[in-house]
Amino acid sequence: MSLRLGVSLVMLTLVLQGCDKKKSAQPPAPSASAVAVKPPAPAPKPPPADIDLEALGRDLSCDKKSKSDVCRVFGEFQDAQSWKWKTPSGEGRWMGTATVRDQGKEHRELLVLWAKVVPTSRVDPGDLPLRTGFGSVPDDLQDHGEKMVASLSRSDVPSPHNQALAYVESFVPKKDRGAVMTSGKSVRLISEDTVYLRQQGRKVLILMPKVSSSGSAGDGSYAELWPVTW
Repeated sequence: MSLRLGVSLVMLTLVLQGCDKKKSAQPPAPSASAVAVKPPAPAPKPPPADIDLEALGRDLSCDKKSKSDVCRVFGEFQDAQSWKWKTPSGEGRWMGTATVRDQGKEHRELLVLWAKVVPTSRVDPGDLPLRTGFGSVPDDLQDHGEKMVASLSRSDVPSPHNQALAYVESFVPKKDRGAVMTSGKSVRLISEDTVYLRQQGRKVLILMPKVSSSGSAGDGSYAELWPVTW
């Protein structure tokens, strides 16, 4: 073997040994078991049951001869469709009256409903992408509020001079709620109260029966509201 060939073989051996050291210095590839696995998204909750209209009807004792506002709203609610809560602007307000039955006695209140579409990332799986809430009309605006409701119920545009109009147009509830579609036609609010909403034409109908061992059967609020801003 010549001297030049011997030197070349020695250098080649050193190079190959260096390559083996570089390869061994590299960290081993992670095994399949070490790769993080993203947990599956939680399954949507099953929809809650719709309001039991048959049971509520027995509590109210409404029949074809009943002329009370409670029985009228209850009857319209039975034939109504799902509440169309999506508005073109993404935020809507409705105003109307709620007939409140307490211990069998009834009185009337003005009611404002606010609803806003929110991203689905802000709600739990299965819930509607919606935040909504209620409010009343201040005492000093009651007269203007009654006139405004009268106009809305006739599908008339409220007078721009009506002082309740500006209040309703800027109304935002102090506390808003989520909502979910029931197994029937009603939307139900996610709250400690039982609140169900449906729609008949442009009008939103709301049943808020009280669930309590005290009081009289059929106590609660029965409301009809018309759109103001959408």
